[in-house]
This record gives sequence, C-alpha cells and structure tokens, in this order.
Amino acid sequence: MSQRRWSLAALALAPILALGACDQLSDVWSRITGQAQVEGPGPAPLDDVPLAARALSGAVQPQAEMAAILAPDPVLIAPGQILVGAQVERELSEAASDMGLASSLARSLRAEGIEGLERLPDDVATQVRARAENEAATVASNAAQDTLRRLGINGQITVRPGGVVTVDLTSGVSPTALRRNKQLAAEGSEDAPPAIEWSPTDRCPRIVSQAQLENDIALATRCAIQRLTQSGDFEYVEPNYIADSGFTRPPRRDQPPVTTQPPPVATPTTTTPAPAPIGGVPNDPLYALQWNYRASSGANSSPGGAGFVTFWEAHQVGVRTVRVAVLDTGLDLSHPDMRNAANVTTGIDLINNPERGGDGDGVDADANDSGDRCGATTENSYHGTHVAGTIGAAATNDRVGVAGGAWDVTVIPVRVLGRCGGELADIVSGIRWAAGIAPAVTPAGQQVTNATQADIINMSLTIQAPCPASMQAAIDAAVARNVLVVVAAGNKANRTALYAPANCNNVIVVGAGDARGGLAFYSNFGPEVDLIAPGGDVFADSDNDGRPDGVLSTRATQTGCYDPLNSNSTERCYYSFLQGTSMAAPHVSAALALLASQSGLRGRELENALFTRAISPFAANFGEIECARSANATPTSTGSATCARQSGRGRLDLALAAQRLAP
Repeated sequence: MSQRRWSLAALALAPILALGACDQLSDVWSRITGQAQVEGPGPAPLDDVPLAARALSGAVQPQAEMAAILAPDPVLIAPGQILVGAQVERELSEAASDMGLASSLARSLRAEGIEGLERLPDDVATQVRARAENEAATVASNAAQDTLRRLGINGQITVRPGGVVTVDLTSGVSPTALRRNKQLAAEGSEDAPPAIEWSPTDRCPRIVSQAQLENDIALATRCAIQRLTQSGDFEYVEPNYIADSGFTRPPRRDQPPVTTQPPPVATPTTTTPAPAPIGGVPNDPLYALQWNYRASSGANSSPGGAGFVTFWEAHQVGVRTVRVAVLDTGLDLSHPDMRNAANVTTGIDLINNPERGGDGDGVDADANDSGDRCGATTENSYHGTHVAGTIGAAATNDRVGVAGGAWDVTVIPVRVLGRCGGELADIVSGIRWAAGIAPAVTPAGQQVTNATQADIINMSLTIQAPCPASMQAAIDAAVARNVLVVVAAGNKANRTALYAPANCNNVIVVGAGDARGGLAFYSNFGPEVDLIAPGGDVFADSDNDGRPDGVLSTRATQTGCYDPLNSNSTERCYYSFLQGTSMAAPHVSAALALLASQSGLRGRELENALFTRAISPFAANFGEIECARSANATPTSTGSATCARQSGRGRLDLALAAQRLAP
C-alpha cells in the first residue's frame, strides 16, 4: 500500500534517469554573470569551488511518466488513532470564576467564548485559557473512556496541549490483527508504520461483536468515531489522517536501494570567509541554475521567475528577527549549506510515534531529519531541507551550493513528517508550538516551549480530506497571534477544495507555476488558490540548458549525482531539482519574510502588503487547458473543449515590490 502510494505520487522528485547535458552550463553562466551593473561578484566560477559545493542531481523526465503522478492516492489514517476536541469554550467562564475574576467577565466569556479573551491582558487570557483547556480535556477524556467502555473496547486516552485529546484503540485490538494490518499497509514489508485506507462514507454496523472489533482495527476505528460523534460530548471527532509531502520516491531501476542514512558530508575546503550579505547577485555557484529567483521579464530573466533578484538588488535581503517555521520532515543539519548556519535556530521533533519518527524516540528538541523513507526500497526525501533551503536556511552568498530566497532570516525546523508521511495530531501540535500557543511534551513529561513564536508558518503538505477541525482550530489560534500560515495547494491537477490544509480558512494557498510562466500541469486549482509561485516542471527544459525546469535547492542524495562542471558522475551530492506546490509555497514564505523585514509589518497587514505590492495579475485566459488533458477542470462554456483552472489573483513577483523601494 505505502510503496504504491509513493510510486504514484511522483510529484516532487525528479527520478534520476540520466546525467543530463552539462556542456551548456557555460552559456547559462554567461547570461547570469553578465549583469555588470549589479553590485557584488555574482556566482562563483564552478571550477573555483569544491565538488561538494556544486554537485547536483536532476534530469528531464520522460513525458510518458506524467500521467502516473496525477493518479489518485488512497486516503490513509493511522489505525486506531482518533482526535477528540475538548469543549474548551464551555469551561472558560468556570475557569474565570475559579480564578477569582469578576463575575461580569465570567458572563462575557460564557456569551462570547474564545473571542471574549481578547478583552483581557495577554497574561490573564493565557492563564484563563490554559485552565479551561485542562478542565475541558479532563471532561473529554472521561467522556471518551465511557463511550469506549460501552462499545466494549479498550482505549488509551492522552491529552495534548491545546485541548486536543487523542484516543489510541490499539491496546484493545489483538496483536495478530495489528501485524496483519501492518503487512497490508507496507505491501509485505514491515519497514513502514501501519496505515489503513479511510472512507468517510463507511458506516459501523448496527450490531457488532467485541470479537469483530478486536480483530479488525479499521472497523474498531470506524465504530469508535461514529459512537464518539453521536455522544455530542466533543467539539469534533476525527481520524488521525496521514499527511503527504507530495514527494516522489521510486527506486532507480538500474541501481540497488540507496543508504537510508544521510551520506557523509565532504566539507568545502575554501577558507575564504563569506562576505556580509549586501544584496545583488549572490556568489553561490549553482545560483545560475535557479531560474525561479530571476525577474519574469527583461535581461537575464525567466518568464516564470518570481523577481527575488530585483529585490536583492535593492539591498533587501531580510533580517534575522523575522522567523519562519517549516512544518516538514525536519532539516538535514549535516548539509554543507546548513551546517552551523546562522539562519537556522533550534526547532522541535513533534513525531510521537517512534516507528514513524525513525529516530528511536518520541518528541524532543532535535529537529534533525532522521529519515522519512517508506519501505525498504525507497530513499529519504529530505523534503523539509529542500523547502527550508528555498526559504533561506541555505546560507547565501557563501560560495557554496545554492542561494535562498531570504538571505538573512531565521528558520525554525518543526519535524512533523516522518516515515511514510505525518500524522494530523503531530501537525496540529506543530502549528500550536510554532505559534507559541502550546508547549511540546516529551515522553518523560518535560515541556519544551517555543519562546520566540514564528511570524510565518510554511506547510508544504496535503491531506485529501475536508479541513480537519483540529487543524482549523490550530490555524485560527495561530492567526489570532499575528502568524501567517502559507500552504501548498496540492499536486493532483484537481480541485484544491478536496485537500487540507489548502481548503482550510485563514491560510495563504499557493499553486505552482512553471519556468515558462504558466500554471504547472500538476498544480491543484480553484477559488481557494490565492496565487502561484515557482514550483517547476521536471518534465520540461524550456531554456534548453539540458536540465529540468525543476526548483533547485538543498537535498542530499546518492542517486543520479553529477558534477555540472564536466558531466562526471559523483558518488553523492547535496542539491536536487524537485517540482511541486511544495516548492512553490516556500517562495511565498520567503517573500513574506523579505517584506516583513523591509516594512516591519506582521499578520494581516503583512498579507495585505504581499497582495498589493508583490503580485502580478494574470493575463487573459491564464489557467485555461484542453478539457481532454484535465478531466477535473470546468468547461469555459457548455460543450466547450476549453476548460478553466482558476488559479488565484496572480503570480508572485517581488520585482514589483522592489520597484516601490526605488527612490
């Protein structure tokens, strides 16, 4: 099941089938470094940097493989895992009364609920809410246990910070049933966490025996959710969905599986100190291949570029006080472009299940990417490292590898995706932790608090389901603290309304554009999409440089690596071309970080600045496609062969914002 899912979801990775044509790099180099009017040295010559600072992975993919990546995937959940929302608002007035606050305040909280907390001083509001959450969670835990007891099955109840109660039914299911489920989930391999397919239309039988529940974890999960919902004791009841990063991980047909551990790092030998980030064209040697940062028109441009370089030329490269949390697979902290990077701060690993985490423990303060491979024949994606590199975790202007979007920004890694995906409960905890709303709790009971909340949260992940209530509540709480939440639209050329968190409220939804300036063929679409940003297309080579039009960023691999200087294959590399709305979303997060650095704005005011200053409106007919190529799109008129794929207000273009900075 899991391997089939990954093999069909070939969106984000370019499976490496060839070394690519490398003799055209000098021409690309000439076009980029020909910007004599730009301050700074420009990209470093390739032969002047160590191999580890320039070797990369990526080749243009066969057109015949495009259809497979759009095939639908099953909706998966963690077996026996249920999220229950405590009724916190019911307890607010009681909490206020117990704390000795005025009776008028208690009455207002009873009438207005959470919104009534806005009238209180921040410290008082925090205390009232925390007390209400604790009391509501206790009530919810007891009610859940009572419902399970009447159903005739045991369940382990755990309270997470923020009033989320998790129910684990696996203690009431036979070990044989669990082993059988795990084998089915991993298609015969026990090298993956268990998962079951989920359909919200399936119902629990009116009459069900305890033996049936004990021997069928899917049935037990379905029946427990139905009974808990019917009780009316909870704000919400939902399965613990498994999110997907959209990363492609099919093994190479001509090579054995790669190692499951990060390859050793070859330290660049240069001793030249990195210059201070002053702006202009960065000297990172692979910047010449990062079309996504160029202006969309004019000299040395790319039609699909997002105009970052124009902003850099205006000496706007970010400030360290702007913080972006990346909820993803964590970071490969040994990466040569990130090792000891000043842009990366201490994060958190919020994966509770050690089997999914792959690091032998649960929640801790180590956000290092311990791997997310799904099955013995796949490789780790280092998806979070690629995403964070685009935002700004990759040190820029240091003569190593690639450039990041915001040169001088603080990236907070929040690890919520592990082996075969990530669980909804961990993602919800990640949102709350990143926004400084609730601490993380280690298996030993130690609380880990984020003392410096993020200004922006990036989530390059999807769940094919209506927006989970637990996720929406966490997003709303984050937005209330002036945090912007940027999410990927999804990669199935389908309606964005079908995929969370893009179908949630209070999020900035990003679709993917290609290097030609159009909507990427795989990008989800619809009125939920706010804008598009560079996502790439590894099936195209529009500039004829012999390399795919994917987004090049930080990612270690041992598959298909080569030296762009001379075409020679290499044992390993630390940079890869990927495609997907996962790659588009971090461009918007980086743009927001730059705008926040330049303007000092946060929250809704910062979001408004993005859409008024840095969006290029679409031309007429943008997003149209032949109906035969997209069964999910809507005909422009009855019987028309032309379909529309609505894709937001426009295209990310920081060059427009840079022009406003000019004297």
